[in-house]
Amino acid sequence: MSAIAEVAPTKRVRLESVDVLRGVIMIVMALDHTRDFFSSSGFNPTDPATTTIPLFFTRWITHFCAPTFFLLTGVGAYLSLRKKSKRELSKFLFTRGLWLIFLEIVIFRCLGWQWNFDYHLLMLVVLWALGWAMIVLSVLVYLPTWLVATFGVVMIAGHNLLDSVESSNWLWTILHSPNFLLNTPEHTIFVPYVLIPWVGVTAAGYGLGQVFRWEP
Repeated sequence: MSAIAEVAPTKRVRLESVDVLRGVIMIVMALDHTRDFFSSSGFNPTDPATTTIPLFFTRWITHFCAPTFFLLTGVGAYLSLRKKSKRELSKFLFTRGLWLIFLEIVIFRCLGWQWNFDYHLLMLVVLWALGWAMIVLSVLVYLPTWLVATFGVVMIAGHNLLDSVESSNWLWTILHSPNFLLNTPEHTIFVPYVLIPWVGVTAAGYGLGQVFRWEP
């Protein structure tokens, strides 16, 4: 009598702690953005002269959002090695990074924030930096994990050491010093999210992912 083999479906196991942290940070970020609908657009919630304590903290707490998003990007990349090869992970990070940059400069800019295609004003913010961080990580994943983590920590810790370097070079603006890439009456491009620290946070998160490593 031939045995009938039953193939059980593979259960997708996730780390609830990581998902919960992602959810909490998204809620906090939503708190910051929805506040704009209930106050003047020119109101600065961190200005002690005009703010209140509750409003101050609705803005202050959101300073944890971007670092956590970038850190968890690295953590998630490392954890995905449970089901991806490094080559597959590298391809995923590279293509996802390009997609995020496209979302930032086309979809969100034209259809989310400004509702025009004139590119009179372009702000290169979170998704732009996150996209480039993923692209850089797509190369770093081929290195030993400890080396990626060290690279990330050095970039974070050493970022402020470069503050004395003053340059209007476009590459330096993108990498380190928030500034205008272009500022003319016709077009303005401003970079508030520079790449060195955020690439560093993402790389450090990749190294931190080893702490969460487990086998389902």
